[in-house]
Amino acid sequence: MLVRRLAAIAGVAMSATLILVAATVPLETSPVGASGSSRALDQSTPTSDGVWPGVGKICEPGSGGASSVRGVGPKSINIAAFNDATNTVQPGLEIELLQAAKAFAAWCNASGGIDGRHIVVDDRDAALFNAAQVTQEACRSDFMAVGGGMALDAPAVPVREQCGLGQITGYTVSDAADAATFQVNPGNINSKIFGGGWFGVLAQKYPQAVRKAAMGGANSPSILEPEHKYEDAATALGWKVLTFQEPSLSVTDWTPYVQQVQSQGVEALWPSDSSNIAPYFQAMNTAGYKPAFVALGGQLYASSTIKALAGLTLPPVYAETTWWPLEIASENPSTEQLVRIMHTYAKGDAIDSDDEQATEAWLLWAKSASACGSTLTVSCVLTQAATAKNWSAGGMQAPVARVTASDQNPIPSPCFVLMRATPAGFVYDKAITRPTQSIWNCDPKNNVHLTPSELASL
Repeated sequence: MLVRRLAAIAGVAMSATLILVAATVPLETSPVGASGSSRALDQSTPTSDGVWPGVGKICEPGSGGASSVRGVGPKSINIAAFNDATNTVQPGLEIELLQAAKAFAAWCNASGGIDGRHIVVDDRDAALFNAAQVTQEACRSDFMAVGGGMALDAPAVPVREQCGLGQITGYTVSDAADAATFQVNPGNINSKIFGGGWFGVLAQKYPQAVRKAAMGGANSPSILEPEHKYEDAATALGWKVLTFQEPSLSVTDWTPYVQQVQSQGVEALWPSDSSNIAPYFQAMNTAGYKPAFVALGGQLYASSTIKALAGLTLPPVYAETTWWPLEIASENPSTEQLVRIMHTYAKGDAIDSDDEQATEAWLLWAKSASACGSTLTVSCVLTQAATAKNWSAGGMQAPVARVTASDQNPIPSPCFVLMRATPAGFVYDKAITRPTQSIWNCDPKNNVHLTPSELASL
């Protein structure tokens, strides 16, 4: 699940001191795979045959033709890419979503486009506080919105629904956006069903430690709501949370928070810091605090976490993710294809899990739009997308049994992997992940259905 990462994004608008980190991975390094080795990453120029590994032929020449549908011309399709890149609080926020959109469109157009219509990406930048305004702009000229996201997305929902702007999301933040109409989320996000299988496998690995756990999150509604959902999921999967910390967004000295959990004998730590983890790790090291392990949310599966470990003596550190690890991109042709396309059409841009997230949405959209053929309408695309079975974007994302419209109670993927942070980089930890499908642990019990009382308490 991406909720902890999304909560960190939402909180950035409330304080300039909350820094969002992207899971940027240097692809020049030698990746270490499930077997301890991997073939060389293929960074050659991608072919222009419109075929995406594991997804099929999704872009090809065609006749196009006249259309009365908004945003669809004889030889073009206008698509909105929502982001917040020009905001002044955290400049560049979600720029990867736009970069991935342009790179995918360039590759698809080189392959003939969608039935001969070329994709035109319209940059719909909300700059954090203009979500409704840029959605109104998209409503005037765009066919659909694909692969984007806005940190403060709730005001955009009624605008988009009223004008019938269909969407295949990169991500959503608010509960209103999660369950909106005219929308498919490829990950089947559901605010009432929470994935947390990593808590379960950590409980199996450290059965005594998880009985003395600490969790937390910054004291902001947008962050505390998902963090308490994580607490509920961890509890359901065997953890006993002794303390839940709620530090302010502006914490610079984590010493008191570290000392509190240390004095309580906490052995399983889900830090209350969910952004830049370096100061927290420094405080742990200075205090000589060594719990049995530290678990981090997916937003901290990032190069900054590896840098934060430098020179410190810490216990095992794990990070969860629902995206195919870039360190082993060469072991998944779909992820490798993404890397090749970004190197070709987005030279100089960092490649990270945001690119995987955006590209997955584009793949589902292109597959669905191509299936509609000459009958290209929002209704057709969303209907096609909402019937995709065993969807994984060719293995790039944790597989979803059946993609479902966002307002039809979708069931999220229960699948995840755990990455172990080492001074040399992240390594896929097969032993603790306990994979059941490819690299993923997809035990159905990983999905926790929150009770009415748990939801009410939020």
